[in-house]
Amino acid sequence: MDLRRIGGLLVLVVTFTLIGSSSAWATNGYQLIAVGSYQKGMAGATTAAPYDAMSALTNPAGMALIGSRVDFNMEMFNPNRRADLSSFGGAANEGGSRLYGVPAIGWTAPAFNRTDVYFGGGMYGTSGLGVDYDVFNAGAFGQADIYTAIQFWKMAPTVAGRVTDRLTLGIALNADYQSVEINEAFRSITLPGAPPVVSLNLSRSPGTFGLGTTLGAMYKVSDRVDVGFAYSSQQYFQNTEYRLPSGAVTNFPQATGTATNASAGRFDLDMNFPQQWALGVAARPVDRWLVSFDLKWINWAATHDAVKLKGTFGLDTSGDGVADQTIDSISLPFGWDNQWVFAVGTQYQVTDAFAVRAGFNHAKAPIDEADVFNNLAFPAVVEDHLTLGATYRFGDHWEMSGAYKRALKNELTGKNDIPAPFQPLAGTNSNAKISMDQHSVGVQISYRF
Repeated sequence: MDLRRIGGLLVLVVTFTLIGSSSAWATNGYQLIAVGSYQKGMAGATTAAPYDAMSALTNPAGMALIGSRVDFNMEMFNPNRRADLSSFGGAANEGGSRLYGVPAIGWTAPAFNRTDVYFGGGMYGTSGLGVDYDVFNAGAFGQADIYTAIQFWKMAPTVAGRVTDRLTLGIALNADYQSVEINEAFRSITLPGAPPVVSLNLSRSPGTFGLGTTLGAMYKVSDRVDVGFAYSSQQYFQNTEYRLPSGAVTNFPQATGTATNASAGRFDLDMNFPQQWALGVAARPVDRWLVSFDLKWINWAATHDAVKLKGTFGLDTSGDGVADQTIDSISLPFGWDNQWVFAVGTQYQVTDAFAVRAGFNHAKAPIDEADVFNNLAFPAVVEDHLTLGATYRFGDHWEMSGAYKRALKNELTGKNDIPAPFQPLAGTNSNAKISMDQHSVGVQISYRF
């Protein structure tokens, strides 16, 4: 494979990324449990068990241990999302797109005319979340119109090197892209004393760019045991700029009242992506059998507990429908908590050319019953993931991998989740239900130099 072919493949991946990245992904929060078919088959337990160039994301140190290679993966992702507002006399909805493409490409090769230093990286779809419900009956809350899409992908140029026979270190520079679209509206509300319309329309996102870093280390304890550690900094983004018409934000519930943008203008959403760290242990009880464990922490609370939307808003604190204050920002109270992720994966080398994998990944959802009403548009509730995978090598260079993931259905019912301004009208418990389950299938083609 010459450089022209590699360049052509990169162009194709960029094209597929831009065409296929309308996001409805959601796993650990809205971060994929793994990128690429090898990692997916291991349920993300690869911090101490690198294999392909997707290691630039999970543990950059692994890029110095996998040899020279190019990996291209396409995952077809099928989430099933449901919002049920029958507690208000309304209906349930499962509408919207259900099949999404998630591409990724990575590569690594020796650098600086040395055999102990490698340079690589790639472009990866890593995170996303959203729903696309039909307009449906919300009972006393009128007609619900809910559409959201968060896209997140990154490039990760990486340098890694073997410091000693046992210790390997790596660093990746993360160049990120993020797009956030939110359109959540309740119209023709019949709830006594409530305004007829409540809406938050941020559906004209231009996308923003961000930066961060990932540091990684690998240590060989013995011939059969490896330990890995990786830390990814918070990914810092420019504010997402929305140019909104008047009334795009109407009677949005703040803790102290309802806010409305009465005039058109520019509004800025301040949302970064959380820092996280992972610790992994990989062991080979026998030559052909690999078992790997990962523990990961994701700091969602720092970035997704309350997200600021900056602009000029009128605030009605008395409930008479007339703004009595002017404020320069409102808070979008997602209420997300930090996550602990536990993953285990195993691989058995059936023959020199054929390997099979299985894994399990668990993380408590970053939202709970008190966050249901504020997350009708972001049902990130799945917790348990089961995975299978396999790789077959064709000769000395080519190989093909596949993986299947099943995220088991999880459902939350809202309790103590009605926003404060509406509690005198609707009580404290919405009893609304949100749920999600997922299927995904990935195919990866790799070339080993």
